[in-house]
Amino acid sequence: MPNWNGPQPAPKAVWQLVNANFPATRFLGIFNSRNIAGTNTPSAHAEGRALDIGLLVSDPNEKAIGDGLFLAFREIGPRIGLDHVIWDRQIWGRHSGGPSRYTGVNPHSDHVHVAFTREGSQSNNLPLLVLRIAQLRTGLEELAKATSNVG
Repeated sequence: MPNWNGPQPAPKAVWQLVNANFPATRFLGIFNSRNIAGTNTPSAHAEGRALDIGLLVSDPNEKAIGDGLFLAFREIGPRIGLDHVIWDRQIWGRHSGGPSRYTGVNPHSDHVHVAFTREGSQSNNLPLLVLRIAQLRTGLEELAKATSNVG
């Protein structure tokens, strides 16, 4: 039986994978016993099922990483047990699909919020995500090379 009073395996594994591939990311937390901002509903952070990955929409390099992560999480979310992902005023959810406009109190323009289902939060073996992150990193590296050779 999981202990819901701390970080769960999947968010911890995702952070390690993302930060190893994108050192510009900042760890903004997993477990935080609190409600969703502006509501009385407990956040997925209250059970350690959510990860906040610090990236700024206002920084073009960080926005490219955030956009890529948001797309990757949306594409494989159902297969790795994601509940929802929020980034830059957009949300994808396993029940609602998307992306669609996110109208919550926090626009998530300074971090990518990745929340797992209870079941999904228990895995630390995410080979599909490993592949998708490697593809994203390689693509961004190739884009940076091409851009630097143009000028």
